[in-house]
Amino acid sequence: MVFAFIAVIFVTYTMTQRAFRLILSFVCLMSPYCLLVALVQRALGMEWVYGARYNSIFTNPNYYAFYISLVVLFCIYNIVKSEDTPLRGVYAALIPLNLIALELTECRTTFMVLLIVCPVMLWFCGKKKWLSVYLFTMLGILLTLVLFGESLDFLPRIDLIRHDFAKRMSIWSGAIGSIMDAPWFGRGYNTYARIHDLYGSYSIAKHSHNLLLELLMDFGFVGTAVLLGYFAINVGKIIRLHRSHKCHQRYALTVSVIVCVLLHGLLDISMLWPQTGLLVIYIVGFSTEYDKQHIFGTDRRHEIFALHARSIQAKEPIL
Repeated sequence: MVFAFIAVIFVTYTMTQRAFRLILSFVCLMSPYCLLVALVQRALGMEWVYGARYNSIFTNPNYYAFYISLVVLFCIYNIVKSEDTPLRGVYAALIPLNLIALELTECRTTFMVLLIVCPVMLWFCGKKKWLSVYLFTMLGILLTLVLFGESLDFLPRIDLIRHDFAKRMSIWSGAIGSIMDAPWFGRGYNTYARIHDLYGSYSIAKHSHNLLLELLMDFGFVGTAVLLGYFAINVGKIIRLHRSHKCHQRYALTVSVIVCVLLHGLLDISMLWPQTGLLVIYIVGFSTEYDKQHIFGTDRRHEIFALHARSIQAKEPIL
């Protein structure tokens, strides 16, 4: 929580529009390097406790998969925003490369999340023609699978869904038991790794595999309320920004990232990790009405500090 608080303050008070664009571009352009690392891992025949699922520079393939889902959204955003045709072609080419990387992670959740958030992104960006092409393409693939396919083999590890869901149920039961025993302030970060034996739940997992359960288990109702309160404030500002007809593409990106986080959060906590969490904070924390007025403006003073507020009021002319 301390790391998240510091990161939020840093992003809010140091980010600029140019830095925002550079970060998104850098994240996208570094994705081929991540894919290269994953391919090297595959060529070397590397395996982990979760099998031959390649995590590239991340500590877990699910974290890498969540990063990939964000990269795809960033690429769509950059395609929409860019007026340079060759540059748009570069971002368009990065999308299939990241889908190949997603296959290497064998993360089923991210496959399904991308199928949902991509049309959400296109809808809010106002790209109705692109959305129509996407939906017709998905419909064609679905019909092909129904007519010529006998199963959902296009999804990785489909044969293990029941087994893995039983693991989730065991993990969630342990997490709920911990929440009931320490409801108000939780037991601190990474609680599940320390309490699974106490509740007899699945022991190999390092977290609760559910965003809400993880927050309640680690920080309790008090800490979770603080985090959700900050989240709600930003969402409110984002909604007001959209209603004022400003920054439609940034609004679309923010909504899509939020949907991505919520869908991932049903079965995993990939966003609660420095590499991925910072990217979410960049988007959700930066796309606010406050940032629009002050970080984008020439006046970099922040009225959130009482001293600045008083000085600004003193300089305002009396009308």
